[in-house]
Amino acid sequence: MSVYSYSIVTQSFASSRVATSRSTKRIATSQEYGMHEDLKNKLMSRAIEVLTENFGAPSRETVKVIAWNARHDLGVVLQIDQPNREQGAFIWLPYPPDGQPIPEIALEYPGEAGRHSNTYPSPGLGRGFPALKLLLRTESELNDTVSFIKAFRDAMPLPEVKAYPAEPQSPVAVDVARMPPAKEQPQRREAIPRAVQREVWQRDGGRCVECGTKEKLCFDHIVPFSRGGSNTIRNLQLLCESCNSSKGNRI
Repeated sequence: MSVYSYSIVTQSFASSRVATSRSTKRIATSQEYGMHEDLKNKLMSRAIEVLTENFGAPSRETVKVIAWNARHDLGVVLQIDQPNREQGAFIWLPYPPDGQPIPEIALEYPGEAGRHSNTYPSPGLGRGFPALKLLLRTESELNDTVSFIKAFRDAMPLPEVKAYPAEPQSPVAVDVARMPPAKEQPQRREAIPRAVQREVWQRDGGRCVECGTKEKLCFDHIVPFSRGGSNTIRNLQLLCESCNSSKGNRI
């Protein structure tokens, strides 16, 4: 066999191996998505589908998270090891710029706080950067979250993301004549300025003010936005996720 013929055969064999490798990778990815489709948590499965439709193939998959890159500096991380209940999804996003609205369904994590370790490799979610953890319970919240991410990606004004009731609400008969005067609408929840975040972190010593833990710390509004609260240092405190959940919308 001539050197020229041997070269052609070698190149053909190499190309065949590359094609086989690519085909195997495609099959593996398909199998992985098949596993995700079998999740008991239907909202989580739906979130994988919707995020892939809108932001392309995942940039990273582990046993704990699936991540997408909506932009070179905007990572979107879906936590798949939690929640344990059958309906719900946790989505992590970089913290928005000052003055932009914060979703009602979000917990606000300081840059200094420890959080889910698998969020850190994603763009905008590295160590030292504040982050949002959105707690989704309905498909309406999922759709609104996707709109929020798209606006964030395109540097557009961010829409508000409201919390929806998990169960359909039955209509209730109301006597309009006996209704009290309408209350003033609460101001929208906005991003906490970075300088304020640092002051609150230092004042509270990087610990939950209720139980003292340093784990899973997030900002809590002492007087909630829905009840007239603001992003002042005096109205903010550090709480862990558990204490924050227990406090709810109380003052």
